[in-house]
Amino acid sequence: MRLPEDGDMITEVGDLFVYHIFGYPDELQAWQRNPAGYSLEIRGRVDAPQMLPIGEIRTRFRPVSSEVVLQCMTNVHWGRVRVKGALLFDVLSHAGIEPGALKVGFRGAEGFTTDLFVDEIRRDPGKFLLAYEMNGEPLTREHGYPLRVVADGKYAYKWCKWLTTIEVLDHDFKGHYEGNRGWSDAALRGHPVC
Repeated sequence: MRLPEDGDMITEVGDLFVYHIFGYPDELQAWQRNPAGYSLEIRGRVDAPQMLPIGEIRTRFRPVSSEVVLQCMTNVHWGRVRVKGALLFDVLSHAGIEPGALKVGFRGAEGFTTDLFVDEIRRDPGKFLLAYEMNGEPLTREHGYPLRVVADGKYAYKWCKWLTTIEVLDHDFKGHYEGNRGWSDAALRGHPVC
């Protein structure tokens, strides 16, 4: 069986699998007409809750590029892409992670939720991006324009699209698949999720 690791060819964005559990967000067309109308909310166990416009995310934080595999948990649908964005850890550090923070919850504009552990973000910050580009172009509407989570080494249900809210939490929050369906909170590629 061919695995994503077997080759290094970049997948065209139009050839990537697309799955939207809750459909497209209502705000998407407005953001496409006026990107300045988008802001990312950071709240919860942080020193300085804030709203970050997409322009500020692009300019305030060092841009990082990475080649990653976007993969569905079925192990059938996957693609290798180049992404660019801000390190999630840099953005969280800018807001100030309070002592006792355990998890980071993510919410997309369409209502999808997922989560990551603060310790894994801190331990390996290069694996977690807030991406605004894929294969050298702004994210497409299908892939989370204007901002999505990238979680290298994890299945796509950790890659929240149309990201609007990051909440730093002191308890074991679980997102849609992790909580409602009981899927693995680790979501490690190559491992079963149930």
